[in-house]
Amino acid sequence: MERKTVQVLLLASYFLFPVLIALISLQGRSIQFAIPAFLGIVAYTWLLANIIFSARPKFIERYYSLDKLNRFHAVQAIVALLIAMLHGLWEQILWGTVFFSSTLFGYLAIVTFLFIAIMSVLIMTTWFGRKKAVRSLKIRLKKYPISNYGTMKKVHSLNILGVLFVAVHVLTMTFRNQGDVLTGSILLVYLIVVLTVYVDHKFLRSRRLRKQLYTVTDVRHQPGRTVVVTLTPQSGRIPEYKPGQFVFVRIKEDMYPFEEHPYSLITSPQNPNEIKVAIKDLGDYTHRMQELPVGVEATVEGPYGGVWHVEEKLDNPNENLILLAGGVGITPMLGILEELSLKKPPNNVMLVWGLNEPGEFAFAEEFDKFKREIPNFTLVPFFANEKGFLDTQKVQALLQEHNLLFEESQFVLCGPKPFMVVVEKALTESRVQKDSIYYEAFAL
Repeated sequence: MERKTVQVLLLASYFLFPVLIALISLQGRSIQFAIPAFLGIVAYTWLLANIIFSARPKFIERYYSLDKLNRFHAVQAIVALLIAMLHGLWEQILWGTVFFSSTLFGYLAIVTFLFIAIMSVLIMTTWFGRKKAVRSLKIRLKKYPISNYGTMKKVHSLNILGVLFVAVHVLTMTFRNQGDVLTGSILLVYLIVVLTVYVDHKFLRSRRLRKQLYTVTDVRHQPGRTVVVTLTPQSGRIPEYKPGQFVFVRIKEDMYPFEEHPYSLITSPQNPNEIKVAIKDLGDYTHRMQELPVGVEATVEGPYGGVWHVEEKLDNPNENLILLAGGVGITPMLGILEELSLKKPPNNVMLVWGLNEPGEFAFAEEFDKFKREIPNFTLVPFFANEKGFLDTQKVQALLQEHNLLFEESQFVLCGPKPFMVVVEKALTESRVQKDSIYYEAFAL
């Protein structure tokens, strides 16, 4: 089945599932009572769906890359919360305190979700970053332990508590107060499915990964405070992956917290013996990873990511492949180029790598290899301290300089958010179709 068809079906099922439940349960009710009940069903199903999204389900991620799924998760969580608040207000107007024992849990759920949503927006996203009040609040929060990203991830996981509160509210209202056994059974089964997915993601998956350990067999330092780590599976098996995808790595060493971090694979799937990830020094944890010793054990979960879908368009030798990377966004590009060096396609391939200065240029050996082994490969390092940052005019000029037409090209973007915004704007202003732009964002 075509990928776009599956995407439409998955999206349709998400939006139509609460409608289907409403059609079963709300027949014969007046509009006055049907609307708040429908809002409650929508809020319940969407809030629970977000627990499934947070578990990184492969059957969905296969068709939507993880960064898109995470952004959808963030937006829909806010939308579902607003719908839940509207439902609660409407319910209060209709019933008052008649069903207080049930509605109490609904209010507890809203308070829980609201607190986590506000803190997540302030600490885990860059939303509203230009607002003076938001910036001021973020500065104040940095004084407290909760502003630590790792701590906030643990706080964020308390969403499951909100889910349990809302489940108690919905199921008691449905079973006890309304006597609707059929609808209550559907909502209960859905809750059981969600809790099963949650338990598997939080507890069982990590146990399975501990049985499929990897060993760090090489650590190679690169310019620009970057280290390449080679991981060899102890079982001799590497999961199937596509070029440009990434994995979550946990280090089993006392000096490192056993927490997952995403890193792009810079190797080709055609290498069955090992995988390599490149890690740039960007924070406390990645700084410590620069001194990672050989011989330690690690778990690897994945693969994830959707930029590899660009391969589907390269069957046409007249299609150009343009890779646009900003800083550490070079890592998935290395995996794609490694694969192309083995397949040797006739397509024109150009990599534009935006860096602050020449001292950050890394992977010289790899690029020398790509120049030798990829028939029509062009590397364009773009240093901000010499030429300024990339913008629409500079991107257009680069393609014209190398006789590459926008309408005959497929684009892969990866890098920090400001870079992604500028480059995507440059492409859309050049009338590049959205289905010709593939990107991976650092928003995990």
